[in-house]
Amino acid sequence: MIREIQEELDVLVEVGELVEIVEYDYPSFHLTMHCFLCTMKAGDLVLKEHEEALWLTKENLNSVDWLPADKGLVEKLKTII
Repeated sequence: MIREIQEELDVLVEVGELVEIVEYDYPSFHLTMHCFLCTMKAGDLVLKEHEEALWLTKENLNSVDWLPADKGLVEKLKTII
């Protein structure tokens, strides 16, 4: 996980506690997503595999049109951050 984040975003993270394991059935595939709180330890965010990134605060988490699998996780994050 640390290596993948470093490869895709060019930052070093420290992985913290497990927040939730999301299981979701989309029409064409099943998603299992392990979600952890992380701290960025070094580097500057560079989007190597992604088109867009946003820094969001607790107050503006609802400003994004989240995918169905993400909605429960976002609500949980609001209670812990």
